[in-house]
Amino acid sequence: MTRFLTFLRDERGSAIIEFLFVFPTVFLLFAASVESSVYMMKYAMFDRSIDIVVRNLRLGVYGKSFKHQDLKAEICKNGMMAGSLSNCLNAMNIWMQPIDTGSFAMGSTTVPCVDKAYEINVGEPVPADFATGTDNNIMLIRVCMKEWPMFPTTMGISIKMPVQSDGAVTMIVSSVFVNEPG
Repeated sequence: MTRFLTFLRDERGSAIIEFLFVFPTVFLLFAASVESSVYMMKYAMFDRSIDIVVRNLRLGVYGKSFKHQDLKAEICKNGMMAGSLSNCLNAMNIWMQPIDTGSFAMGSTTVPCVDKAYEINVGEPVPADFATGTDNNIMLIRVCMKEWPMFPTTMGISIKMPVQSDGAVTMIVSSVFVNEPG
């Protein structure tokens, strides 16, 4: 019994035990704050790039013959995230449709994102997903980009990020513009 009491009174190594309890929590909070900061920075760059592209689109800088892939390339070029242009192109999907001014129906409420696990069809999407509209049309554009987290275990305590079933985080930006006549 005295050996047991001696063991309980011994204070050697107590700092290590406290460190082992506190360090994982502090490190997890630090990793979550870094992850959130990087995500917010990427989202701001992505949103700014879409603002620039939508402005040029509205003003007719790209002309009437722009395609889905051209728009994706412009968004990637203006707000180049970390990584290559092909990674950016393959991680993004654009949904664009004219708004019916009779009912002001906004179209689909879900934003289709690409599945990075499969090969991307580089052809044009179906007209129900991407239409350029005509002069004076009010256009709604939704752009979805998938990003992979640096620390997947911190996603639960980070800011509310929409996480997909494959573990990717989605950044979704919507914008409305009017096609200029001419």
